[in-house]
Amino acid sequence: MTQSPNSNLWSEIEATFEHDIPATSKLLDLLQRERNALEQRNYDEFQKIIGQKQQMLTILEFHANTRQQLLATAGYHDEQAILEAADVQAPAIAKAWRQLGDQWQQCQKLNAINERIAKRTRLVVGQILDLLRGQNSRNKLYTKEGDATTTSTGRPITSA
Repeated sequence: MTQSPNSNLWSEIEATFEHDIPATSKLLDLLQRERNALEQRNYDEFQKIIGQKQQMLTILEFHANTRQQLLATAGYHDEQAILEAADVQAPAIAKAWRQLGDQWQQCQKLNAINERIAKRTRLVVGQILDLLRGQNSRNKLYTKEGDATTTSTGRPITSA
């Protein structure tokens, strides 16, 4: 039985998926735990999760780069063309690829939620600190990232 020239390609891609699917599931779990830690203001747990999250992202990035190199070497540059070829030549790989893509979209959504929670927490903490310092929060300007900057200082609450 002769193998198609792409069978080795699909085998190598499948090997990356075997690592990425559980790593992405772990990342989803970490993002949910991160959300809980942020909501509960458990910053010790939050710090632990960040380290674990970074490990998962490093693994996923390595495998994504590996896949990109494998596909470029095989002459594939367009994701739609790759998926169409996988549908014909390796349907199980195409299914795993789509599953992984769905998981990545879930990760992006959870990450965006966590980012909003963290920004809101920073805003509230900043307002409390401004009050303690005696800074007038009405004189704030905002950067293009939505971060507040103070234009004038007031009297700290401790010197009142």
